[in-house]
Amino acid sequence: MLGPVLNAFVVWVLQNAVRSGKKRLYFLARDGYMMYRAARIYTKRFSIPVECRYLCCSRYSLRIPMFHMDLKDAMEYICRDSIGVNLTRIMNRAGLDRKEQERVLEDIGESGQGEIPVSYACLEKIKDKLWHSEVFLEAMVRHSKEAVPALTGYLTQEGLLDGTEDALVDSGWVGSMQKTLNQVLKNMGRKTVLEGYYWGLYELPEKVKRESYHCYYFSPEGQLRAKVGFNNNLFETIFSAPHGMTLGYEEKDGSYEPVFDHISSERRKKMESLEKVLNRYVRHAAAKLRNLDEADCDRQKKVLRKLVTLFMSRPSPEEAESFGRMIFCDDVLEYGNRQLAVKMSRKDLRDNHVISKVLVMLGISKKKIRESAWYEGSAVRYSRHPAWHLFQYGIYKYLLNIRQMWMWRRSNEREKERQKFKKKEEY
Repeated sequence: MLGPVLNAFVVWVLQNAVRSGKKRLYFLARDGYMMYRAARIYTKRFSIPVECRYLCCSRYSLRIPMFHMDLKDAMEYICRDSIGVNLTRIMNRAGLDRKEQERVLEDIGESGQGEIPVSYACLEKIKDKLWHSEVFLEAMVRHSKEAVPALTGYLTQEGLLDGTEDALVDSGWVGSMQKTLNQVLKNMGRKTVLEGYYWGLYELPEKVKRESYHCYYFSPEGQLRAKVGFNNNLFETIFSAPHGMTLGYEEKDGSYEPVFDHISSERRKKMESLEKVLNRYVRHAAAKLRNLDEADCDRQKKVLRKLVTLFMSRPSPEEAESFGRMIFCDDVLEYGNRQLAVKMSRKDLRDNHVISKVLVMLGISKKKIRESAWYEGSAVRYSRHPAWHLFQYGIYKYLLNIRQMWMWRRSNEREKERQKFKKKEEY
């Protein structure tokens, strides 16, 4: 199933890139690594006039240099919710070292509380404390300004300012990397908007052009069943790279190189092994085609939805055990000690049922729910009878995605009205 998923998406990207006149594609690290390797197989076999490049960046490496330009936006990003979030992780997102963090904790009256989990309800209070801490803001702004030259040098070196018709390729989810890159490049003097091709998007950032975001498997507007049967955490854990995340950039002998975080040898070997298997499948699939346009990506998508839904929302015990053991982190920086499908007790599993989750979401219940990045995997791994848990969680995912789609549509309609009003004023 993994081979067809990778192959279908890459073929769709290349077909659309050729039709729209793109001459270069930037596959974003690390979700784009295997996509990049697969795309190279196709461009070489069919002499496709599209250059494929692997762009080493991360939310962290792009955001840090931007923080000093918009402090309020920076605070929203730094104080975002995630599994296991605490004050240490929040300040790590801002680039503060350990000594700086200790001074900030003392300044805001939280000494010794860095590792204590911060609930969603308390994040606003923490954000307010940090916003009024000159110690924190001074350190954040200083680190941000120091990171600008190296990022500018790397992006210039990679050709993002040379006027080539280009686009990004990434897994997706909210499209924030594309918006951030466009902001950075605009400040560097780029005139055109960088487009993006994505496996799927649940929503888009505010004030972006919808037409510059292209989706394959699902889009913000619809595909509800596909979203409910999908798990983005599982997807990005599988389709990753045999290297750590990009922390920043450094100049060496007149050129700029990415600085990667550490990755365990076990993780690297697993990714390298998976890459070999997937590349073998892609080569086999490419050999069956006479030309790129012969592939029917829409038909393949319909078949894939059944396979992906079964794998992600109804995994077999063997699948849940094998993939559930993989390490996952949903934070800006990685803390590699949590399995994708964590161990959950009967109470933990029940706490994730629809009524319990909705009551917490609405603020009616204050109970702390133990989360799993792949709940379905946890249910199959740690319950003798997982069907009821999967049914309950499926209902919750339906409600969650319906709410997200409704909010997106409402926001999108407001943006359209704002643009119409703006055009009338200009006229």
